[in-house]
Amino acid sequence: MREKPKPIRTLTGIDGLDEMLGGGIPKGRILLICGAPGTGKTTIAMQYLINGVYKYGEKGLYISFDEPMYQIFEEASYFGWDFKTLYNEGRIGFLDVSTQIKSGKFSINKLVNLVKESINNIKAERVSIDPLTALTLFFPDILERREAILTLFDALKETKVTSIVTDEIRGDFERAILLEEYLADGVIILRSSQVEKGRIRTIEVEKMRGTQINDQIRPYIIDDNGVKIISEKDIFSFAAELFAGRRV
Repeated sequence: MREKPKPIRTLTGIDGLDEMLGGGIPKGRILLICGAPGTGKTTIAMQYLINGVYKYGEKGLYISFDEPMYQIFEEASYFGWDFKTLYNEGRIGFLDVSTQIKSGKFSINKLVNLVKESINNIKAERVSIDPLTALTLFFPDILERREAILTLFDALKETKVTSIVTDEIRGDFERAILLEEYLADGVIILRSSQVEKGRIRTIEVEKMRGTQINDQIRPYIIDDNGVKIISEKDIFSFAAELFAGRRV
């Protein structure tokens, strides 16, 4: 019996995440990262591009639907990531769509053309979109929203980049499933819960087409170096150490 060919991977370079994805994101796929405010979605979006440049020699494009470029650069600097220099060197591109969305003068077709042009101009191999929520709110009609997301996702796949897209969710285990979760190739859920002596954050890979996944829920932390998944501990042992006041 012939073995199935192994997919070409795009490594996130984030501690523990590639392992959960079976060795990385299958190249050319779209991974949706969903979470409430404060779960580190933007941090992962930035970290994915930074690691692409420094660890794997791949250029990236950051597409912001919410914050202007200077704010993203400022947030990146908290982790020691010099987005401004990489932008000036042409190793990370930046596309700010927030002004168009807030003004109401927005066109999905214009966005797609800008995305393709930006990807081609810097020869990006990876893209981060943060957050998709602003786009979905612009299209309250579900059919229009579905068409807009499909148009954007098809454009990303056409350019053969590997993409991380963030999205905001409210609620917890009884949350509603978002339309975009069905349209993306992969879905990761980030959760954050307040406990007596701190906050426990957990990550779960719900699906990823084209690869086997580790769907066990894992704890993760956000420190000075970005997001790090605690692969060697389950949630219960992690929480126990946190309650005991030990370092994790």
